[in-house]
Amino acid sequence: MNPGDRGIVAGKRSALFASEIAGKRSALFASEIAGKRSALLASEILALADDDNTRDDGRPLVWADTDLGRIRGPFAIVWRDAAGGVHLARDPLGHRSLYWARNDRGELVWGFRLADVLRQGARRDVDPLGLLTYLATAYVPGEHTLVAGVRAVPPGVELVFDTPTATPRANPFWDLPASPPDFDDPETLRQRLRATLDQTVQRMLPPDPERAVACTLSGGIDSSLVVALARQHRPVRTLSIAFGPEHKDELAWSSLVARHTGASHEVVVVRPEDVMRHFDATVGALSEPNGDPLTVPNTMLFEAARERGHDVLLNGEGGDPCFGGPKNAPLLLSEVYDDPTAQWTRERAYLRAHQRLWDERDVLLTAGFQARIPEGAVESLVTPWLDDPRWPSFLDRLMAINSAWKGAGHILPKVEHLGLRVGVRARSPLFDRDVAALAFAIPSGLKRFGTIEKHLLKEAVRDLLPAAILERPKSGMLVPVEAWFSGPLLRWARERLLDGLAPRGLVDRGFLERLLDARLGGLRPRRGVKIWLLLTLESWLRQVLDDVPGGPRDHAGAARALGVEQPR
Repeated sequence: MNPGDRGIVAGKRSALFASEIAGKRSALFASEIAGKRSALLASEILALADDDNTRDDGRPLVWADTDLGRIRGPFAIVWRDAAGGVHLARDPLGHRSLYWARNDRGELVWGFRLADVLRQGARRDVDPLGLLTYLATAYVPGEHTLVAGVRAVPPGVELVFDTPTATPRANPFWDLPASPPDFDDPETLRQRLRATLDQTVQRMLPPDPERAVACTLSGGIDSSLVVALARQHRPVRTLSIAFGPEHKDELAWSSLVARHTGASHEVVVVRPEDVMRHFDATVGALSEPNGDPLTVPNTMLFEAARERGHDVLLNGEGGDPCFGGPKNAPLLLSEVYDDPTAQWTRERAYLRAHQRLWDERDVLLTAGFQARIPEGAVESLVTPWLDDPRWPSFLDRLMAINSAWKGAGHILPKVEHLGLRVGVRARSPLFDRDVAALAFAIPSGLKRFGTIEKHLLKEAVRDLLPAAILERPKSGMLVPVEAWFSGPLLRWARERLLDGLAPRGLVDRGFLERLLDARLGGLRPRRGVKIWLLLTLESWLRQVLDDVPGGPRDHAGAARALGVEQPR
């Protein structure tokens, strides 16, 4: 059994809490806490997934006696109050996952992974809206999931179920802050940002001051500044990804940063055969499907960190959503030039900007499944964010939806579950609560300064990094999926999509054949990322929704090995 499957967090011994809810024993892996029972209010903590959390005022943390909004660090927690009500809560930005549903008797079931909920009797039906949202964005944001009736606990929210069959009450305890009426001057903001970044990185370092810190490094500004700040306090080992000499990579930039900071630098090479070998294990480790081609490279980075003795891996995730990264540019232009009177103009521009399968939605799904999705259903999920009056700036509204959607629904769950699979905790300083809150106290003109993206973020660390890193345009880690699916991985993809996904009656077989044969057309068909997205869907449906035994992760077998009944 993998260490991550037993929920090892914060270097502590894992314990399996079998909590009695609705007459069922829920098998949930969580970190051990003192005596399982708090001293106050007779509240029984049923399960806790944490990561060396602290109070934001420095006082000792007592879970049952602390305002959830004051807890710093990732967590998902479930507890029962003195009256028997069950409470589910998730940290402010969604670093930890938590789900709930009803079993066939209408009673509450919950789990840290969606598979845990399914195994307690939740229905195994694909949600049409969840599926279309996944195909459009490569993830399922918000409370929806790919499974009808299974809901994600929103970040920064406590759900209270007074009885096993009661409708939950939502108690928000943290939210992204509104724009202030007045902003501090640029130099004050720069100093505040630098201090907050440094404090956050220090807090996320492993406890042993003598050990090197492991960080992923792409050579972009976000991962580079995390490496540079960590290097102020500890020796650093950096891990970068490449795809072989025949493919473009970022090694010149990552090597420059490593040399500049004095980090020990290593490169993990991902080949097509690595994709086939790691693919199912990677998808099976995810709680929800994630169609990002970086999932397998991420898996290999976590494995490399674990092999080198690290149980914490810092990353640069969060810079784009929190500080106005380049992917916002097309949406800002759309806001200026598109017809504002046309229905769903901004919403569709936002969905189209993900560059997945939004524009193919009318020919992508089978007719019967498409008919189950009301017109405008996905767009209406976007509207409240783009109309939110808390943020007068359109860029800040994009930051808010990107933090809530891409952050909590895509980026953070990806690194959480892939790391835990091998017993490594992912830590994302730029997605820290304090850093994200400060980002909304910075005016838009200092986040995008003319054509310069993340302007103030770059100024805050200018003394730590080479000028070339600060001035280079963002290119992103280019996984060579176009080349792979035109050659070494095409046959593998064809078998999985036509023999595995098409018979489910969700995605039109003719569309899959045209995609695989490169007959979709368009100026930038982005065929490779679309194939990867659909391969991920097929693997996830087979492993998680169908719960095919003997796969790369058999949670039921792991639970039985520990002597705990696992409901089916």
